[in-house]
Amino acid sequence: MSAQDTFSIVAVDPETGETGSAGASCINGSIIISDVHPGVGAIHTQSYWNAQNQNTASQLMDQGLPPWFIIQYLIDNDAQGNPTIRQYGIVDLVDGGRSAAYTGENCFDYKDHILGDTYSIQGNILIGPEVLDSMEVRFNYTSGSLAVRLMAAMQAAKIPGADSRCLDDGISSLSAFIRVAKSTNNPDSLYFHLNVNNTPSGVDPIDTLQDLFDIWYAEHPDVITITVEFQNGWNLVGLPLEVDDSSYNFLFPDAINGTLYSFDSGYNLETNLIHGEGYWLRFNQSSSTYITGIPINEITISLSEGWNLISGITQIVNEADIQDPGGIIIPNTLYSFTSDGYTNAEILKPGKGYWIRTNNSGAIILISN
Repeated sequence: MSAQDTFSIVAVDPETGETGSAGASCINGSIIISDVHPGVGAIHTQSYWNAQNQNTASQLMDQGLPPWFIIQYLIDNDAQGNPTIRQYGIVDLVDGGRSAAYTGENCFDYKDHILGDTYSIQGNILIGPEVLDSMEVRFNYTSGSLAVRLMAAMQAAKIPGADSRCLDDGISSLSAFIRVAKSTNNPDSLYFHLNVNNTPSGVDPIDTLQDLFDIWYAEHPDVITITVEFQNGWNLVGLPLEVDDSSYNFLFPDAINGTLYSFDSGYNLETNLIHGEGYWLRFNQSSSTYITGIPINEITISLSEGWNLISGITQIVNEADIQDPGGIIIPNTLYSFTSDGYTNAEILKPGKGYWIRTNNSGAIILISN
């Protein structure tokens, strides 16, 4: 197997210690390029894949050698004496993330790689640079676990002919995979392992990979932590995550007792927060709190005619991206509350509350980008 027609990403999450790898190719069995080392890093060897080169890279990573050194060693000691046809991407967890990549001059165009501190993205025989660029953007701007971000990167590469040999079939590739390891995993038994080894004619393996991912994610949802800052005095707050305990005493332990109020044609004293609703809550000093739970990526909020208190979801939502199918939002009436008083808002931040005015009752929808 040559594994020469491939787009892929290796990445780590220094906060969780997870290491991962994802990729696709217009050949069957592209997973052969993936080498994930739990608690250490990940390696991709692609373009005229060679087992000896991959084994050498794996041994050097196990010795704690940095990505740049491993790649230089592979170049200097290619198993067949021809490193110019190879492509490598390597990342590890040391010092918050180290990465290195190599694209041989005799790999087939389009070929290139992109590096970040915690990732390496590489590809060859691509339709163009947009494949790698899109993968990087989606990986960096998707919130959530390493698995979620890798899946987003793969979706970004789902372009007909991303691997140009698949262009005539109207699909990106023929096989695809994602693998993520926790630091405590055995290399042969990873926390997350999805492989679409091949697909029927006309079926994009990234679509199949997404279906498998959705099934897996339903049983292994992300648990993340969001920091919510508050000021001395009154604040507008909201609930940005799915949590086990939604009482304000638990979520905001520094709040003054008996000061959580919702609004529905008047103020109502509350004890628990509901997703999508905004609340007044009072504190006797400025500080912050940490809320841990499962992300909320979409919510429909029912509104009454007039002023409403709302809150957002787990990600920042731009005012312009609020879906308003009934056209009920009165322009320029989204307000936040700060120490300076009410201020026109352009975004909804997680954990914050906002006033918004409507010309009729109806519903709006917030969706993460």
